[in-house]
Amino acid sequence: MFAAGTASAEILYSQSFEDDSYLGGKYYDTADVTTFHWLTNNAGEAAVNGAGFNAWFSPYDPAGVGLGDGDFVGVTNYTGNTGGMFDGNNAYQMSDTDGIMGLDIDDFGAGVNVSFALFLANTGYEDADYLTVMYGDEVLLQLGDGADGGLAMETAAGTWMFIEATNVTGSLSIAFSSNSASEAVFIDAINIWTGDVPAPGALAILGLAGIASRRRRK
Repeated sequence: MFAAGTASAEILYSQSFEDDSYLGGKYYDTADVTTFHWLTNNAGEAAVNGAGFNAWFSPYDPAGVGLGDGDFVGVTNYTGNTGGMFDGNNAYQMSDTDGIMGLDIDDFGAGVNVSFALFLANTGYEDADYLTVMYGDEVLLQLGDGADGGLAMETAAGTWMFIEATNVTGSLSIAFSSNSASEAVFIDAINIWTGDVPAPGALAILGLAGIASRRRRK
């Protein structure tokens, strides 16, 4: 559970996907997978949208099957090779997107602080695979989408990464490109707040697994 470490911090949003009503089976995108679109929840399938979070899909060029063939995306309690979720029993998964899938968190205004956890499945990745995390115009994390044969993603895979940024404006957006069921990212423990940054001791309680770089998008 997120600890602010100071009485002056105000939590604006906290999401660890622990609402089990979000759980369900494989997700099938029934929209046109050849065009950009916002995803919708389907009865009996894992929720891709929920309180404060919404998902979208953008096709490759040329377009592939996207999520139309059924994929394990959305809220899940399947831990894969994570060794367990970062917080609680559930997390948000994106896998085998055959295009680009994104998860956007609501905009909570200017000058906020954010923290969350990411886990990349430990497998092989290729040049076309990537994971990008933005908060407004700022790049919090960029892996892949280059000419390294997936090396950067493979190096980061296999451990929970704890990402944090302060005084950011806009909204959190996480985009994932993959073309294999073994390629997956898990997202957990999203917190957005204003006020003082948690004390180092409070952050240590969270069990930090990694540090993400923060740079401005060019």
